[in-house]
Amino acid sequence: MEASSICKGSSNSPKHSALIFIIFLLSIRAYCNDSLQATEESSCLENERSALLAIKSDMYDPGDWFSSWIGRDCCKWRGVGCDNITGHVTELDLHSPYPYYVYEEDPILYQMDSFSPGRIGASKLNPSLEELKHLKYLDLSMNNFSFAHIPNMIASLVHLEYLNLSRTLFCGLVPPQFGNLSSLRYLDLNGCVNSLYYTFKSCIRAGGLQWLSPSLEYLDMSCVDLSRATNWLQEINSLGTFQVLNLGNAELPPVTSPLPSFNLTSISQLSLFHYQNFTNAMLNWLSNASNLRYLDLRKCYSGLHVEQLQVSFSALPNLKKLEIASNLIKGEISGILSNISTRLQYLDLSGNEVSGEIADILWNLRHLEYLNLDSTYVRGYLPHVMENLTRIRHLSVSNTHIAGHIPETVGKLVNLRFLDLSHNNVTGVIPWSMGNLTNLVVLYLGKSNLTGSIPETFGNLTNLELLFLYDSNVSGQVPESIGKLQKLRALNLENNLLIGQIPESIGGLYNLEILNIPENNLIGQIPESIGGLANLEILDISENNLLGQIPRTFGNLCNLIDLDLSHNSIGRELTDLIDGLSNCTKGSLLRVLYLDGNNLSGLIPPSVGQLHQLEELSLPHNSFQRLTGSHLQGNLSPFFCSTKLQVLDLSSNELSGEVPKCPDQFPTSLVSLHLNDNSLSGTFPTFLKNSKELVILDLGENKFSGEIPMWIAQSLASLKILRLHSNLLHGTIPTAIASIKSLQLLDLSSNRLHGNIPSSLGNLSAMAVIFSSDSLYHDSHYDETLIITAKGSSYEYTDELRLVRSMDLSNNNLSGEIPNELTYLLGLHFLNLSMNHLTGRIPEKIGGMSQLESLDLSMNNLTGEVPASLSALSFLGYLNLSYNNLSGRIPESTQLSTFNASIYAGNEGLCGSPLPQCSSHATFQVPSEQTQADKIGRVIQYSSITIGFIVGFWGFIGIMILKKEVRVSLFQWLDKTCDHIYVQLALKLKKVKPLHEEENYDIRVSSLLPHSVLSFLIFVVLQHATGNFSGRQHMAGSFSGLQLGVAGSLHATSGFSGNQPCAGGFAGHHPRSSDFAGR
Repeated sequence: MEASSICKGSSNSPKHSALIFIIFLLSIRAYCNDSLQATEESSCLENERSALLAIKSDMYDPGDWFSSWIGRDCCKWRGVGCDNITGHVTELDLHSPYPYYVYEEDPILYQMDSFSPGRIGASKLNPSLEELKHLKYLDLSMNNFSFAHIPNMIASLVHLEYLNLSRTLFCGLVPPQFGNLSSLRYLDLNGCVNSLYYTFKSCIRAGGLQWLSPSLEYLDMSCVDLSRATNWLQEINSLGTFQVLNLGNAELPPVTSPLPSFNLTSISQLSLFHYQNFTNAMLNWLSNASNLRYLDLRKCYSGLHVEQLQVSFSALPNLKKLEIASNLIKGEISGILSNISTRLQYLDLSGNEVSGEIADILWNLRHLEYLNLDSTYVRGYLPHVMENLTRIRHLSVSNTHIAGHIPETVGKLVNLRFLDLSHNNVTGVIPWSMGNLTNLVVLYLGKSNLTGSIPETFGNLTNLELLFLYDSNVSGQVPESIGKLQKLRALNLENNLLIGQIPESIGGLYNLEILNIPENNLIGQIPESIGGLANLEILDISENNLLGQIPRTFGNLCNLIDLDLSHNSIGRELTDLIDGLSNCTKGSLLRVLYLDGNNLSGLIPPSVGQLHQLEELSLPHNSFQRLTGSHLQGNLSPFFCSTKLQVLDLSSNELSGEVPKCPDQFPTSLVSLHLNDNSLSGTFPTFLKNSKELVILDLGENKFSGEIPMWIAQSLASLKILRLHSNLLHGTIPTAIASIKSLQLLDLSSNRLHGNIPSSLGNLSAMAVIFSSDSLYHDSHYDETLIITAKGSSYEYTDELRLVRSMDLSNNNLSGEIPNELTYLLGLHFLNLSMNHLTGRIPEKIGGMSQLESLDLSMNNLTGEVPASLSALSFLGYLNLSYNNLSGRIPESTQLSTFNASIYAGNEGLCGSPLPQCSSHATFQVPSEQTQADKIGRVIQYSSITIGFIVGFWGFIGIMILKKEVRVSLFQWLDKTCDHIYVQLALKLKKVKPLHEEENYDIRVSSLLPHSVLSFLIFVVLQHATGNFSGRQHMAGSFSGLQLGVAGSLHATSGFSGNQPCAGGFAGHHPRSSDFAGR
């Protein structure tokens, strides 16, 4: 059995071996399949995968760009490309996921969609990038690298063929090591951040261009500082491989002569935008670029001539796109186009002094797709041949001399995406055929003289994104069909003749971002449906006749940035709007809120303080009653303590109580504050102590009391306008105010201020500047408006407010002299010091204040003469010197003689035109500058006169007392004289008597006789009545109220009666004869 068994086993051995071999092969196959599957599941190398994850950790990811960066196979991740054979990472695209479009159709659309990298979070470029040694493609564009230097490690990626670092906010020197990238064919370092026109430059710079790779075909260094690349043209020309070269706004230095032989034979696109060193020689040099298809020479300001352009462009047979805007080109457009019109597809001649008939131009350019003739001298009427422009998609003829109706044939331009006919004398109605332009994206018809209404057919323009009909004179109602334009993003119908209500259908414009319909005649309530426009950022329906209340739904507009409902008749309270916006999930974006000139009432909701982005709040001319809370008591948290608020206007309301305080050391960002025309009380608001940026402060027409604080100069050092008029402020004017060098308007009138005018006010240097065009503060939506009292009236200033220099200290209790230092304020336009107690002379140098337009010094106690220098004030349109104690001759000048005599009223000593002429023998000395020496001299002069009078008077009296014969002779002569006067008076009065027989009139002798004669008469009458003063009897009668030497009131009845023709005496004193004649 064993043998048989062995034999049997031996016979089956080959079968077993075969079976084992088959199993082995199947195992190998299974292993290979498993290995292949493993390779397919993880084809990228682990070290490169780790490097990518490290890069990801330092990149800002707002749009879930890295959401696909999971799993083992990094080659399947978004933005990553690998070599199919080796598995190495060869492509890395990390450009910002934000949308970035360059709209040839319209720059506004570009700016609405574009963004600055500075608006997104910061990123860092991780050093692990250096591990990706096999990279051929690297795109980091549109990220925010926070002005970091361009990393040198990029230069170690020697296999790079494509490198895009455009708009990345990198800074510093372009690494010269980039010259090691010998395979580089595409390099984009464009630094023009957020600008279609390259106006914002980066801080990237290059010392030269010698490092450029000889393999480069595409180079964009727009907005890179190349001012030190003195041989840039030679270095570019030596490579000869370029197809695209963009060097716009790169501050390229001038090119030296002679120019090198042209070597850029392959170039098809060239941009030298804003190269202001461009010359005619360079234009001739470029005429060798026979393959050139696109040439951008915008804003070179080269002053090229049409003839030169004609010659050079004729040598460019492949030119399709030509941009030569803003180059001071003069001449007929036909000269430029004579040899290239048939092949041009894109032409921008805007901003030049070229001219021509619009009909001829459009006929010659009927193959064009893009035409921009904005701001040129193109003229004529829009022709019906427009229908031949079958390829045109962009037509812009804004701000030219075209006129007439828009032809109906415009409706045949079915490829048109952009049409701008604004700022022209376009007339007539808008053709209904425009409704056929269904591809239209942008339509500008503003600033024209159209008539009629907006066509209902506009509802067919379903691709329209921008519709601007501002200042176009259109009338009628806003059509309901406008609600069909669901792609519309901006609608501007400002300043027209629109009537009726805002259609409810406007709520269907779900993509609307800007809605402007101010300055029309719209009525009714604001549609609730507007509150459903979730993308709305700007809403302006001001200056209409809208009624009702602000819709509750407006509280849902969390993306709203600018809301202007001012100058309507909107009523009720603000609570729903403010509370709604303050409850936005991500916070309200509202920065500007204008509700002035409505019928709003109640409280200003304290939730305004929750609008943390709010910068400008304007609520004047309403009926708000209190600032916040139910009572103005206790510890409040006022909204104006917000660090974002810059403009706050609560003027002309019914606010009362004290202004709440901010927490200690709480800085505010206020630049402009208007609390005027309310009933606010208390002392000067202390929260202003931390308002270091304040430029305009108006607290006028309130009930503020106390003193003007000394800290005002230190804390409010940036003030330009300070108005505290019509309050209850007392104390003196702080001298520290003079240290506010920027102050150009100071109004402290109608308070209870006393003391002298500080001479230091002459140091207000902003008032000494004759002309300054500086703006009041940063750019703002807010239109500053101020009412200034000058020239005897009140005037409202808006745009020109920044030019006004004014000082008003009137209607206080100020005393002392007008400081000479005020005459240092040479730029002052208005000066009002009236209704005070000022004394002394008008400063002689006041005539040097050459910009004065209004000067009011009335109702003071000023003395002396009117300064002759006043006649030099050629701009003086208002002058008031009334009710002072001025004297002398009014200076003779054409300027002063034109004023009404009333401006000199109450100055009895003044004479000369326009007052009565001075007497011929009157002489007046022209006043000189009043110095300290003058004052001392005047004291000496008056003292000498007084001493002389005393010596002379008592010398005369002494002689009469000591010499009786002299005394007797004198009184005898006086007695005869008095008798003579008495007889003459009696005769004159006898003649007057019949005229008054029926009435008992008193005759005022003072009205018949000069004052000097009357004074002498009194003395004579006394002598006559007392018998030459020789007796001891008292005088009969009395002179009531009469003073010696002063014309009092001397009364007589119908004549003199009895023996007392001169009844009189001195009030309260009856002198005896012995007082004069002795005993």
